Amino acid sequence: MKHRRHRKNRNRTLHIGLMAVLLSAAYTSSQTGWAASGSAAAATASASGAAFSQAGTRLTDGTGHEHHHAQEEGHKQSTTVQWSFMPKQPAAGNNTTIQLNFTDANGRPVQSFALNHEREIHLIAVSSDLSEFQHLHPVDEGQGHFTVDTVFPKGGAYKLFADFVPVGKSHQVAQSEVTVGGEAAAAESLAPDKKLVQTAENTVVSLQTGELQAGKETSLAFSFKDAATGKPAQDMEPYLGAAGHVVIISSDLRHYLHVHPKEGQTAGPEALFETAFPAPGIYKLWGQFQRHGDIFTASFTIKVGE
Repeated sequence: MKHRRHRKNRNRTLHIGLMAVLLSAAYTSSQTGWAASGSAAAATASASGAAFSQAGTRLTDGTGHEHHHAQEEGHKQSTTVQWSFMPKQPAAGNNTTIQLNFTDANGRPVQSFALNHEREIHLIAVSSDLSEFQHLHPVDEGQGHFTVDTVFPKGGAYKLFADFVPVGKSHQVAQSEVTVGGEAAAAESLAPDKKLVQTAENTVVSLQTGELQAGKETSLAFSFKDAATGKPAQDMEPYLGAAGHVVIISSDLRHYLHVHPKEGQTAGPEALFETAFPAPGIYKLWGQFQRHGDIFTASFTIKVGE
């Protein structure tokens, strides 16, 4: 997937150093924790007794040690996110505007957000089979209202994760789910990659992992070579102020991690990340990096043991 560099949505004077060290934000949702908009999932959740709606999206604050913020649904709810989509029934291949409204525990708009790697809000959208991935940055319209335009490439169910840091609060993740109209391609089954090497934008990206065991910290080491010469890519560039960004989601969509590079790294032919997987299973990982002014994504599927 190829993206062009975007200008910052809005410069802010408020900037705190929450992400000066490695941040791995893990979000764990329950099976009934989706806020659905215009989808069959909404009716299913209602029938099962789950009281979720666009106006009551559940989210949680971060807890845990400084390198890994683990979130359990229902732990704390200092911010509420109301999701809406225009049109209400998005269609594959057509523009959709995603709107998010943030309010505090007293129902007042959240006015200020800390910059988290040069952005106030990071919005991740994935298809239910994890074959489609988008990393979006909603625009601050004021009074806790953010919008972003996107195009869903195919029909079917999508899961959305918004992570953010209200000023004076800890890191939080909100989620929603939407069904996109249009022809849905056959679901792609996930299986661990036999070889963790991929070529994107004339760059060979290799991934070497530490021990993949649930609950234990492990390393994710990326290396980059020029596809034409086979030599280390010395011309890698920072992406959103870091050597790269990694998003990891479990195959059942219950576990979400947003991982940033280990402290002190600059863009180079190698990038080291550290994280911990909350549960065993199959996970898909998307690494995003920048070279020659272009942002590119390399994805890998891995298996985490017990």
